[in-house]
Amino acid sequence: MIDLRRIALLATLLFSVVAYGIEYLPDSKAFSATSLAVSPDGERLVSGYIDNTVKVWSLLDGRLIHNLSFNSTWVTSVAVSSDGKMGIAGYDDGIIIVWDLLTGKKIKSLSSHTSAVNDLIVTEDGKTLYSCSSDATVKIWSLSSLSFIRTLRGHSGSVHSIVDWPEQNRLYSASEDGTLRIWDTSSGQQVKVIRAEIGSLTAVSMDRERTVLVIGSEAGHLKSYDVKTWSPLKTSRVHNAELTKILIDNGVIYTASSDRTIKSLSFPSFNLVNMITGHNWDVTEIVLSNDGYVLYSSSTDGTLKIWDIEKASPIGTLIGFGDGEYFSYNSYGNWVSSALALERVTTADGSSPTEVARELNSLLLQLDKLPKIYTPSSISISIEKDTVDFSVSKPVKRVTVNEEEVEIGEDGEVVFSPDGAGDYIIRAYDDSGAYDERIVTVHFEETVMYVVKEVGTYQRGDRVIIGDFRELTFLVNGEWIDRDYFSRVAPDIEPPVITGDKVQKVSIGDTKYLELSVSDNSTVTLIEIVSPDLTVTTLAVNSVSAEIRTEVQGTGEYTVNAYDHDGNKAMSTFSLEAESRSFWVCRDHESLGFGQEVKVTEEGESCYFVSDYGWLEKEYLSGNPVSTADPVISGEPVQHAVSGTERILSFTVSDDVNVKEVVVSGKTYPVNEREKEMHIMVSEYGEHLVIANDVEGNSARALFTLSAPPENETEGGKIWYWLIPIVIILPLILFLAAKSSRKKTRKIRL
Repeated sequence: MIDLRRIALLATLLFSVVAYGIEYLPDSKAFSATSLAVSPDGERLVSGYIDNTVKVWSLLDGRLIHNLSFNSTWVTSVAVSSDGKMGIAGYDDGIIIVWDLLTGKKIKSLSSHTSAVNDLIVTEDGKTLYSCSSDATVKIWSLSSLSFIRTLRGHSGSVHSIVDWPEQNRLYSASEDGTLRIWDTSSGQQVKVIRAEIGSLTAVSMDRERTVLVIGSEAGHLKSYDVKTWSPLKTSRVHNAELTKILIDNGVIYTASSDRTIKSLSFPSFNLVNMITGHNWDVTEIVLSNDGYVLYSSSTDGTLKIWDIEKASPIGTLIGFGDGEYFSYNSYGNWVSSALALERVTTADGSSPTEVARELNSLLLQLDKLPKIYTPSSISISIEKDTVDFSVSKPVKRVTVNEEEVEIGEDGEVVFSPDGAGDYIIRAYDDSGAYDERIVTVHFEETVMYVVKEVGTYQRGDRVIIGDFRELTFLVNGEWIDRDYFSRVAPDIEPPVITGDKVQKVSIGDTKYLELSVSDNSTVTLIEIVSPDLTVTTLAVNSVSAEIRTEVQGTGEYTVNAYDHDGNKAMSTFSLEAESRSFWVCRDHESLGFGQEVKVTEEGESCYFVSDYGWLEKEYLSGNPVSTADPVISGEPVQHAVSGTERILSFTVSDDVNVKEVVVSGKTYPVNEREKEMHIMVSEYGEHLVIANDVEGNSARALFTLSAPPENETEGGKIWYWLIPIVIILPLILFLAAKSSRKKTRKIRL
């Protein structure tokens, strides 16, 4: 099976031989270079070595300016002040020495560390120096007064790398104890500790916008964090050995490693853009030029190299020896050299410089003297940045992209909008017609975004990857969706908080209030109150918190919805309960009569719930007893019995509600009607008291006299007693007589 990775590696090595041209190897008098720094004007390069020397080089002609020996231990780190006037070196014994960069004279020693000074950085304003050490501390120094300010303690192992954020008074330190620590430089307090979980940390860096921090490990891992939330973004192993330095510039991460390589990676995806090889041993330090198109590196192979980043090839190499001799050469093998150094270098096949190239009076190490395009070979576009930016050197007068001319801006800046991803041929011409050509591959950088409005299967707050974009839409998992549903900023998905007594006591018939509180981490915009009959009341809030006391119309369960500024919704239910209460019917309705007392247990907006009846409109009930009239008893005051045996008292009772009962001479007769004729059999003649009671407790009294039947009515009655049997018996006798006569007649005929 063909090993494609091996073929790719062989192709890279073959390209290196062709592109890099002639390489020289120094003898043993060239010591390992541990560190380097470049002056702000780009004219001087400072490097430190394990032979205790600091060397200052001219980048204008490639010659060694100073070979300085201030201390008897290894130089472990170097820096240059922001104004370019002072050089600074840290040593293996913890000493920091400041010297005049122009004259090479020592200015002052700074002593506080007790072990190797691993990194030095100078703030942009030039007032402060930060140092970190194998003694597990970070120290802050005043460069203005060259005095010690404070020590930052917290790490339990060597601190290898630091990076600052002056505007926020923050310093970030990476240590072999596996932690990244964040410090407040104004107070010296430790703000945060992040356990990276990728082993011993050896390097740290941030992008210029201070949105992402990247750390490197002893095992070659790279890990990034979102500076706002400190949530990890990506982890990848990008080198096979210790990662010694990280730089971030213009959408590219540059990494140096003990595996002898320098890599450029797309930011923030960590995709490999280019790999630079050329050092024979560990790459100990890398520095970018101010324009971002030249990279400087130091190595334990004793060389310093200056790289054309776009071509991934060296512009020149500087070799310094412990005794101050030097040898510098370009990619063609042409050189400038001190007298003795010429004998200390050879090519890989043993040839001397004089046999393969020639000596120069000056070594040109600047790219801006010829038509030059400054751009990476691979550029990513994104949602926010859909243009490609690059610059050209001053001699360039005309630029084309895929043979279409584009405008050159101030300071040689060029911007064009690509028509999608792909390869673009860029050419930069000078007045003579000479040109530089670059083929730039444009990639679309997948972008993490957040759903801010529910759409399809995506919920608010979901994290999605945007794979491509158009003017109005984004491509999400193969589906084109309107851009308005997404944002680079994660939305606030915390809903408002609704509090209050879940059960609240109220009184039926009185004004009722629902009481609650709402709050949010941003702003509560409005609340909705849904009553038991589903009526919705909306209240505007527009405040972080509010106490709500709003009038409602009845008892029962109320649903409260609260919405914040970001559209988050919270819901809570409250129950308004009341003790049952007596009401009185003030208008007749179905089975309910005027003045009747009833029990009400619940209240709605326009109705009451009446026990043993149901919901009833409020207009039929009164909260106060309804006054009713007394029952009415009507009839003849003096009445005569029909006969001596039927002593019946007759009268009528009525009421504006219901007559409950009638009492006659102490005996009770139920009625339960509004009007009724009564015929009551009494036991004797004489006066009888009739009492009528209604359901409201009202009563009426009437006195009736029942007399015996009149005398003539009594005699007439006696005659009828005799007459009725005679009338019945006489026709029977006549019928029987007639029947007997027919029988006799029949016998005679026979």
